[in-house]
Amino acid sequence: MPGAIGVIFVMVAAGEFLVGGFANGFIGLVNFMDWVKTGRMSSMDLILTALAISRILLLGSLTSIIIMLNFFLGSYDSGKVRYFQLIWNFSNHLSAWFGTCLSIFYFLKISSFSHPVFLWLKWRVDKVVLRMICICLLIALLVNLLLKEKITEIYSINAVPGNKTNGTQEMQITKCLHFFTLILYFMGGFVPLIFSLISCFLLVFSLWRHTQQMQGSGSTSRDSSTEVHKKTMKSMVSFLFLFLLYHVGIIMASLSYALFESLLPVIFSMIITAIYPMAHSLILIQMNSKLRQASLRILGQLKPCPQGI
Repeated sequence: MPGAIGVIFVMVAAGEFLVGGFANGFIGLVNFMDWVKTGRMSSMDLILTALAISRILLLGSLTSIIIMLNFFLGSYDSGKVRYFQLIWNFSNHLSAWFGTCLSIFYFLKISSFSHPVFLWLKWRVDKVVLRMICICLLIALLVNLLLKEKITEIYSINAVPGNKTNGTQEMQITKCLHFFTLILYFMGGFVPLIFSLISCFLLVFSLWRHTQQMQGSGSTSRDSSTEVHKKTMKSMVSFLFLFLLYHVGIIMASLSYALFESLLPVIFSMIITAIYPMAHSLILIQMNSKLRQASLRILGQLKPCPQGI
């Protein structure tokens, strides 16, 4: 039976899932209703909707793994939780690539460069968004299939009684599984992180150059382009910070399981990872004018009506 700390961890994880699930479900629902009403969906809305769906899967799988680790401590070693781990791996890579698509889209739409390659990409970005989403989906499926085969192989080895000759061999198999999962995770998460960092750096450079041009022309007013630059940069920096925090949580969870007998450090680390898909979605709602206005309308309707005289 779980202790008091374990129950608290599960309650926190459930709270993260409810808040994050509501925020991401709200993003998807608003964009879907707007698509039904207008008959079209913008490139930004398409990316946000795909990102929201992937994060609902990510939060759901993380919460399920935390509950199983807390209430069924032996289930992880027996391989029963590997199905949720496969969903987590798929949604993890999918969310990482969709978040990178959003960063690249921000960069191409907001930044201002005169290089022919940049202008060509800027002109075609709206036309290739759907292709980008499909490519991200294929990459996540490919990586997940590769990981599924490896996890199934190691779990099958771990399930054969004859292969467990002693505790040392079983511990080596367990460590092999988790460190391989960590390595493959970084293979899928490192590339989109690099793309996001490059997009953020170029956006900051574009903002700096635009500011220098404004000062050189003697203009001191805060023009709309500068404000859009700063607003987008804040969104991208918050994404990068939370994405790095997510990576830290994954490293802590993997190392904690390999080094400590207790699963509480693992569960605590996974709670840290769940902050990223929850908090960044709330930031996206605040940064997006359509989503922010829709949320304000809902909050306005939820306010208690004054009693009649």
